[in-house]
Amino acid sequence: MQTAQEAAPGDPPIRILFVFAWLVVGGEETEVRLLAKALDPARYRIDVVACFRKPGMPEQTHEQLRELGVSVDTAPYAMSFEDTVSYLAGKVPGYDVVVSCQNVADIYPALERLHIRPPLIEHGGLVSEALAGPKHLTTRYVGVCRSIRDAAASRMPGREADAIEIPSMVDLAAFDPSQRASMRAKLGISDGHILIGWIGRLDPKKNVKDVIEAAALLKAENADARFVIVGGPDAFMPEYAVELQQRAAALGLSDVLQFLGDRKDIPDLLQAFDIFVWLSRGEGMPHVIAEAGAAGLPVISTPDNGALQQIEDGTTGLIVPYDDPASVADAGRRLISDSSLRRTLGSALREKVKRLYSVEAVVPQWERLFEDVVATRTPRGPTGLFRSFVQGGFECSTHRLRPTQEEPLGPRLDMIDDIGHDIHAERDYRQLREHGIRTVRDGFRWHLIENNGTFDWSSVRPMLQAAARSGTQVIWDVLHYGWPDDIDIWTPHFVDRFARFAGACARIVREESDEIPFYCPVNEISFFSWGAGDAGYLNPFAHGRGFELKVQLARAAIAGMDAILAVDPRARFVHCDPVINVITDPSRPWEAQVAEGHRQSQFQGWDLLSGRMWPQIGGAERYLDVIGVNYYFNNQWIHGGPPIDIGHPLYKPLRTILIETYARYGKPMMIAETGIEDDRRAAWFTYVAQEAVAAMKAGVPLEGLCLYPIVNHAGWDDKRACQNGLLSASIAAEGRRVHEPLAAAIAAFLKGDGARLQEDVRPDSGERMIQQSQALRA
Repeated sequence: MQTAQEAAPGDPPIRILFVFAWLVVGGEETEVRLLAKALDPARYRIDVVACFRKPGMPEQTHEQLRELGVSVDTAPYAMSFEDTVSYLAGKVPGYDVVVSCQNVADIYPALERLHIRPPLIEHGGLVSEALAGPKHLTTRYVGVCRSIRDAAASRMPGREADAIEIPSMVDLAAFDPSQRASMRAKLGISDGHILIGWIGRLDPKKNVKDVIEAAALLKAENADARFVIVGGPDAFMPEYAVELQQRAAALGLSDVLQFLGDRKDIPDLLQAFDIFVWLSRGEGMPHVIAEAGAAGLPVISTPDNGALQQIEDGTTGLIVPYDDPASVADAGRRLISDSSLRRTLGSALREKVKRLYSVEAVVPQWERLFEDVVATRTPRGPTGLFRSFVQGGFECSTHRLRPTQEEPLGPRLDMIDDIGHDIHAERDYRQLREHGIRTVRDGFRWHLIENNGTFDWSSVRPMLQAAARSGTQVIWDVLHYGWPDDIDIWTPHFVDRFARFAGACARIVREESDEIPFYCPVNEISFFSWGAGDAGYLNPFAHGRGFELKVQLARAAIAGMDAILAVDPRARFVHCDPVINVITDPSRPWEAQVAEGHRQSQFQGWDLLSGRMWPQIGGAERYLDVIGVNYYFNNQWIHGGPPIDIGHPLYKPLRTILIETYARYGKPMMIAETGIEDDRRAAWFTYVAQEAVAAMKAGVPLEGLCLYPIVNHAGWDDKRACQNGLLSASIAAEGRRVHEPLAAAIAAFLKGDGARLQEDVRPDSGERMIQQSQALRA
């Protein structure tokens, strides 16, 4: 399979998740906000998740991002570290790229849990961040200045080139000189005053005390000097802000120095300044220096890391020593007394900002980075597990419907009998081969096979023989909603009876074929338990007993697999269940936790089988062999609302759902059921096939795509004609009638992407599958 290339016109945007340790006011937060404004929404979509919040942290960035339409997920604020790791492990697979900021501690443990990971970009604003933490899962490290990039490279031996430099950016359009007069008036600054300002978080490493000490020296000799400190207290060190205010008062600066707190109007505030001061030690590339340059201001700065890249002494600003308020005051005097020098330095810095740090200069670097890291994903494809990638499923439900007066136990469905497939199995299999379909799903009908403890195989042996004669590989459903009438599904006896039946099925399959057998022990454990245990829709029509039934079905599946393996240790198992997406209504955000709980419930059947949930029932990883995901047009819906379809703004691409599922389990996968009725059949198949290919390009090893049902059938409840198959329900001498648009779509796929998939499949005599099976059970 080819590697990821330029996106096709119909591809969804590249989804990018920025993960913050905390979301406050700073350079990285500004970077994300400017990216969200500048990136083409048709090509990129940014979401943000923040992991920690301390009382006193500003909410300003949350509000600004949401105003831009960026989703800001703060669910981890109420979680422990371990719960946050679990939450991120469930969230990040849905993204094409993850960008972690502030050396967030939660991201690596989350990624370690996944079987497929989106490319990780670490973004560092401090040398200490670049030197901290592991780097083995980091696809690229972005330092905002040279020293940070070099520090990261020192931690990436053999991959030093994966540490790169992208400076913080500034939106020059936000800086309007015409705002100067009105902003100065609001601050009470007259034309005759020289306004010297500082902007940032009130943090000791930023040395704001030195700004105040220098202000006192300047005030003593220049009555026109005025000062502003813009920014709120650091939530981890709130006492520092108090100390600063106390020191300013002690120095007699109350009449000339203002503490403005956090502000959203930084560009307009900077227009009101005459001089900007920045005296930090041990930081990266100060975003605020570039903002000061965008406002055309001269800057007084210490020789700190990235500041030295921005400020050339005497050309774009003035450099002063660390911890030296007197030198700061000297530089201030020089600029106060020389308006021409202020203009020269400010203009030179603005030109540098325009050339190196503007949105126009920096955003293309991010775009190239996103495209590059997406292309690093290793594509996967089918391994030869099945004889054909495109497959067909014969609807084989055999459950009883609601009791009626005429039938107290309820009418019994038999979908195989309804279309005569049991009689015409060989013709059906051979007709499907004409469309490139050599692997099918079919079913045992327990109610016909077992009677009073004895087995009659006359309903299935001809089908087994038909499969052998036609060269068709069959995945056999052992339980597809129906069971004999003398069994109570709620009792332990049900598990024992099912295990006995499953073992007997394995023996008859072994009698008729030497091929490695495939079984679906219990079809749709999660859906079955919901429909029969909670919704009262399927037999036994219960309410409030869904999870109880789910555990019972999982126990039965485990016991059935043990019985099958005792007969044929080569046996493989496909566990089929719907994959879903439950979306919170944007107008009811308080329902997010409940909606996500419903979404997570889709995994419970697989989690029970694998022992991740309730291991006391006997589940273990060896039982979770091949995961079969069932996907239809109504598998996504608004919580408390209607289903959503392709084209809805909240619709999640199928490729994303496939990636999320594989990331969770790391098992071979197939699309075990998909289809739609009437005229959308061809378009739906094409969509699903394209999404399957996209998932494989992202690294998901999909083994097959099963159209289900492959033959039209009558509706369960109303017997209406469901036109949802490739073949007609009725059969003539020449076979079943073909739905030509769907046949053409299958043929087009098999000539295009399907042919390329087949080229990548290594010939498999069966030994490799046996080895895989044994390894899974080791």
